[in-house]
Amino acid sequence: SILKDIGQDSVKTKEDKYMMGEAGREKMTWWQGQIDAYQQQESWVWRPEYTVHTMWWPFLGMGCVMFVLGLGMMSVQGKYNEIVWDYTDCNCTGTGIPADTKAKDHLNETGESCTCKKELNITEENDHDQAKWDRDILLYYGLDNFHQNHRQYADSRDDKQLNGKRWTNGKPDIPDFDCEDPNHSANISGEVLPIFPCGSIAKSIFNDTVKMSFKNSSCKKQPITLLKTGIAMPFDKKRFNNPVNDSELYKLNGLIEKPVTWPKDIWDLDKPNPSNNGLENEDLIVWMRSAPLGNFRKLWRRVDHNDRKHIELKDGLHTGYMYTVEIEYNYQVSGFDGRKKVIITRANPLGAKNKMRGYIAMAAAVFFYFFSALFFLLARAENSSNQKN
Repeated sequence: SILKDIGQDSVKTKEDKYMMGEAGREKMTWWQGQIDAYQQQESWVWRPEYTVHTMWWPFLGMGCVMFVLGLGMMSVQGKYNEIVWDYTDCNCTGTGIPADTKAKDHLNETGESCTCKKELNITEENDHDQAKWDRDILLYYGLDNFHQNHRQYADSRDDKQLNGKRWTNGKPDIPDFDCEDPNHSANISGEVLPIFPCGSIAKSIFNDTVKMSFKNSSCKKQPITLLKTGIAMPFDKKRFNNPVNDSELYKLNGLIEKPVTWPKDIWDLDKPNPSNNGLENEDLIVWMRSAPLGNFRKLWRRVDHNDRKHIELKDGLHTGYMYTVEIEYNYQVSGFDGRKKVIITRANPLGAKNKMRGYIAMAAAVFFYFFSALFFLLARAENSSNQKN
């Protein structure tokens, strides 16, 4: 009986507290009531209901958005011009080399590079009957069957070294062990020197060179100035810094070793332009950004339309001129059964010409439309069933 009385008293106490709380809430302002409800976890919140009745129209809306986006991408990325030259099997054109010698065979047999040339009449490549290709003209290099997205390959780098921070008492430190061996080398005196930059990505940097020229109205061959800067993303450029002043990169001689496959030292990547030399070289920065797919293209050069030496090209490439592209064949792709290309195209806000983006957006639109129709039919069937009952 004592326990029963205690239980009844506790019930009454709870009821009294509830009545007192209700009475207190009546005296609260609206804002105080909101705060009290929030503290008591009694606030009203919107809870979505995932049913066929509520979800068919969001899917329909997303389908419309993806459909319009897909049409826009297919239209924009299919209308601007592009020339692709696969020069993997090109023939050497240098003196002292037979004309039918393939550049890749010459490189394999002698270890020496040679030059490949191709004349381009962009009028024949022009599908839209335009008088010129509007500026800005970009050159890309493309590689097929090269998988930069392999985990061990992509991780084989030392970001601290690339940022110029692996440096102590005026001397470079040995790189991090994330770089694949060897990450250091011994010089003639036997002193251990760090490889700079280290890792598989830097070791395999693309090193073909490109030149471009055209014949003007007087049939005179005129070189086209190609810019090596402005090709890397600003965000990437912030992650690459030289450990010493740009003008003092030569002082690294004797303190570091270059990757074994590099024909040039780090301070000779762009010697005439100190701000684009060393680790801040934009060709290096572009290459060090791993591509997500096995077939990729990367920005190589920009046509300098402001150079008065070829004032004819200030507005773009005119279709009436004959253009010549020269490639110094240095990069070997036969080891991984790859292909390499040079792509000449116009700058576009959506990036390189690629209709696949539009196809993907259209496929997503079909997906949303299908499930929107399915949910709508199921909702109608459920409504009919409820009316009959």
